[in-house]
Amino acid sequence: MNRPSVEHRPWLETSLTFLPDETRLLSVAGELDIATADFFRRRLLAALHLDRPRVVVDAGRLDFCDGRGLDALTAAGDLAEALGGRVTIVNPRPQLAKLLQITGLSRRFAAAAAAPSG
Repeated sequence: MNRPSVEHRPWLETSLTFLPDETRLLSVAGELDIATADFFRRRLLAALHLDRPRVVVDAGRLDFCDGRGLDALTAAGDLAEALGGRVTIVNPRPQLAKLLQITGLSRRFAAAAAAPSG
């Protein structure tokens, strides 16, 4: 595993780590909303530059997510699936878990209990 690439904007921080099995772990902290969704979308899409990309979004420190945040996740999920890969969300806090459940996206992103370790 290499050193994570950390970037942040006001209210949102991301850390991208490449795991030994070529999975990318994108940890996110803060608020994913209209003010930060474009930044998050760019970081998430940058993690998808491989055939059959596997990206795990660790949302354990994500305090808030709105519809624009879900749009960014959905766009990345669409691209990953078009390339034969997948985006998975792990450690969703209750607000995000409820949002994923209400929208039906919990099945698509296969929310899990814990993030992979490198």
